[in-house]
Parts: sequence; C-alpha cells; structure tokens
Amino acid sequence: MSLFFKKKKKPPKSMRDGELMTARRGGEQSGEQIQSVYDTGGEKQPNRRYKRLSVAVGLLKYVVITLFFLFFMTMTFVYSSEINVEKFRYILKDMNLKIPTGIEEYGDIYYVADIEQSFAVYRDDFVCVGRSSLEVVDMTGRQVQSTELKYINPRLVTGGKYMLVYDLSNTHYGIFNTFSELHAEALEYPISDADINDEGYYLIVTRDTEYKTAVYVYNKEMKRVYTYQSNERYIYDAHLENDGSFTLYAADAENGSFRSEIIKGNIRSDQVDVTFRRNGTLMLSAGKTGPNSTAVLCSDCILFFSGNDLVYEYQFNGRVCRRFACGDGYSAVVLSSEGAGADSGLFVFDCEGTLSGEADSGSDITALYVSSGSVFSLYTGSVERYEISTGKRYIFISGHETKGLVFPDSEIMLAAEASRAYPVSVYDGFTELR
Repeated sequence: MSLFFKKKKKPPKSMRDGELMTARRGGEQSGEQIQSVYDTGGEKQPNRRYKRLSVAVGLLKYVVITLFFLFFMTMTFVYSSEINVEKFRYILKDMNLKIPTGIEEYGDIYYVADIEQSFAVYRDDFVCVGRSSLEVVDMTGRQVQSTELKYINPRLVTGGKYMLVYDLSNTHYGIFNTFSELHAEALEYPISDADINDEGYYLIVTRDTEYKTAVYVYNKEMKRVYTYQSNERYIYDAHLENDGSFTLYAADAENGSFRSEIIKGNIRSDQVDVTFRRNGTLMLSAGKTGPNSTAVLCSDCILFFSGNDLVYEYQFNGRVCRRFACGDGYSAVVLSSEGAGADSGLFVFDCEGTLSGEADSGSDITALYVSSGSVFSLYTGSVERYEISTGKRYIFISGHETKGLVFPDSEIMLAAEASRAYPVSVYDGFTELR
C-alpha cells in the first residue's frame, strides 16, 4: 500500500516547465548569459527505443525507393510501345498546357480528306468528322486522336464534357472525348436529330416500332433516362439544356396543312407542355440568341421568342431562305427572290427581332456563321465578313474551296479545306469592300 501513497519527487527547479531558466558560461564573473524557457542543462542521452525505430524507418525508406525504381524500370521496358505523348496528355487532360494566345502560335492543321465533313472546336482542340474517321488535332497541328468511322452523313455536336457524332438518316452514333471513343450504339431506326449539353447528357431523335417519333435522353454514363414518344408529331429540331429541360420543335398535318408546335419538358418530370402552336407553317430550325431568347426559322418567316412569349415575327414575303445562323446574341438569314435575275440579301436581327443590319449577298453562299459581333458568309473561294456594329463589309480571298469555318478565339478564324485548316486573323486577314 505504501507504494500507492509514495510521494513523488519534484523535478529540480531548473527543470520545471514554463519557468525561465538561466545558464552562465565562464564562471560567475562572465558577461555571457543565455535565457530560455527550456532546460539549459547538459546534453540528454537519446531514447534507445526511438533510436532503433529511427534506424528502421531509414532502412525502410531506401527499400521503398529501390522497389519503386525497379517497378518503374520494369513497366517502362514491358510497356515501352504504349508510352507516347498522347498518354501523358491524357494524364494532364484537365490542364490547358498550351493554348495559343496569338495567331503566330497557331499552326496548320492536317486531317484526312473526305466528301462529307463537319468541323468544330472542342476543349481548345480542332475536330474534323468525316465518313471514315474522327480526328482531333490541337491548335499547333499535333494530332491527338484518330478514330475510324463508317458513316454516310456524319454530323458533329460538341458539349462541355463530350462530343456527339451521329450518322444523319442512319442508325449509328458515338460519344467521344478528346482522346477516344467512349460509347457507340446502333439504333433500330434512323436518327433525324441530336443534341448534347455541357453536363454530358445527350438527346437522340428517332422512331420506334410503335411510334413515328421517339426522343431518347441519356445521362453522362450513356444510360437511357428519359423517353418521349408520339404518333402525332414529327420532330424537326430538338435542344437539351444543362438543367435537364428540353425543347422540341414539332409539326403534324391537320386537314391537309401543317401545324407547328413548340413542346417543352424536363427529363425529371413526366409532363410536357405545348407552349406555342401555329397553323399553316413549318418550323425547320431554332437557335439561341440569348440566355432566354430564341429565333425559330420557319418555312415562311422567323419567329422571335423571349421565354415562351412570341415577341416579333419577320415575314419572308415570298423570298426563299438560303442560309440561317444564330450566335453572339444575333440571328442572321440570307433570303433570295425567285425568278430570273433574282437578288439575295443578308438580314441580321438582335434577340428581340429588331433588324440590326442588312447587306447584299450572293445566292451561291454555302454556309453562314455569327461570331464576335460579325456575320461570316462562306463562298467557294472566299469569306465575307459583315461587321454588325458598323455595317462595313470585308472579304478574305482563300483561293481554294473552303468547306467550313470554326472560331477558336474572338480574333481568329480557322478556314477548313478538304484536308487542311489554317488560321486567319478576323481583322488583319480581311480587306474592306468599298
């Protein structure tokens, strides 16, 4: 019992925590003095147990380093054929290591020539889709991906997460990222339209055995999460938003004439609403002109919407639509009169349908683009730029057949030929038309 009540010895005064200890050197008369809250006594001997543990940890460190080096050398030797620049770029796929900041940093981009081609910019890389392949090339001209395809009418849609490539009027489609094909599927019936949002969800318009129209929505894991079917409507255009809402531009025949409808819904709801209906016209295509505004191309007019409300309607008055495009807060259309000596004109509208500008246009225009406050009209051997704010017109003579344009930057245009795309300055590369 005495052991339990044995009085513990107090540490020496110089060892008590928190007290200021003083040590003198050189005797009482020395002028050197050190003050510290720690014991300034003689050097303590290290704990033997921790000394042995320290030695063991040191040895283990060298063993681990040696094993890692042997593993690295073995894997490098065994898989040397699989090691290339693209694999390292994949490891760093979420880091933009080299994005051109001026036209001098862009390079010529080469790809396989094909009859049918679609072009786009995806995650700062150039993408070309043809009948036989999909190719991703960075802006300096280095190829990142080349995947074999067997399509007839390839179409390309890009989102923030994935690319969607589908064979229009045929059954195949695929989902891609920068480096590879992630998913491929063949539907039972042909695809008439498709869209993809920035979250990786995508929409396919087709039909099935029981319905003449079927809309399938898939999540980012490529699993079908929503289906809309109708035996009354044909879908001419469809758009899928990041929040899961979608808009369908549909038409059906009633009493021998067309009736068009705008249908809106959400993949998280089993209800759809018809927000607009018009008899005697056919909706062909639609484009966003703002966060909540849309321009809808019809067979005889353009309809301008703010949300669900029709705010303006521009009639063609017998003219024929040659090209239509939306972007950067504007919509543009090229209209031509019918008959001998028919003239064509370019008309530009803001998001509310107000005419922002007009200019002469050629009826042989092959494509129309709206980007960075300008409208670009593509012809066989040239590109015309209409500056919306000033009404001035500029021209770039390519001298070769240009099949498409993409805009990686507000000041750079890539002119895509059959097997090559090259950079052109939007400002310095064009000459003003007088």
